[in-house]
Amino acid sequence: MKKLIEEYFEQNRELMIRDIMRLVRIKSDKEEAKEGKPYGDGPAEVLAVALEMASEMGFKTRNYDNYVGAIDFDDQKNKLDILAHLDVVPGGDGWSVTEPFNPVVKDGRLYGRGTIDDKGPAVAALYAMKAVKDLNIPLKAGVRLILGTDEECGSSDIRYYYGIEEEAPMTFSPDASFPVVNIEKGGLQGKFESRFEESTETPRIVSFKAGIKSNVIPGEAAAVVEGIDPEEIRDCCDAVT
Repeated sequence: MKKLIEEYFEQNRELMIRDIMRLVRIKSDKEEAKEGKPYGDGPAEVLAVALEMASEMGFKTRNYDNYVGAIDFDDQKNKLDILAHLDVVPGGDGWSVTEPFNPVVKDGRLYGRGTIDDKGPAVAALYAMKAVKDLNIPLKAGVRLILGTDEECGSSDIRYYYGIEEEAPMTFSPDASFPVVNIEKGGLQGKFESRFEESTETPRIVSFKAGIKSNVIPGEAAAVVEGIDPEEIRDCCDAVT
């Protein structure tokens, strides 16, 4: 059976790459909410396309108000949830092989935003279900692939979904470098404030800006500082370098 499954994926390799690229082309980072689209146009579009792909494969699908999509293997009671997501972090700058939403294959690698986190693994999970279906491998219980659209910004999509549906006894997430990801043991999202008396004494920081999402290391940062001689800054930088 193992050899049969390996042969199946080798035969369908190009189709999997095609479908991953189809999703990667959709810019699906979180945007301002719209009516019926809680995370904006991109996440809603990529979810619709993914569910269409699954439907074409013969699976039953359901869209939970553009928060989450679900793909069921059969009508049996689900004993396994496969939890993936289709939203991505912003494309960012500094790409050398291609642009973030223009996927290409080069030297045996697929480049593009979301190829590994998490559109690639999501499509791989979908094709795993298709392999079981096409090879007539019997299952004793149902399996559901859950496709979220807000994993990168807090997973409010999954909270919405599990407010409606019961969680399966077993769940795993084919995310990023699955099966072993030895990072992200926890996270803290909070708001910190401090108050100061107004002062015009220089030097002082007038403004500071860096990054556009809380879970992305900023590629650039900029600060406006008042009351420092540019020559002093240049001399300081020269001394450091």
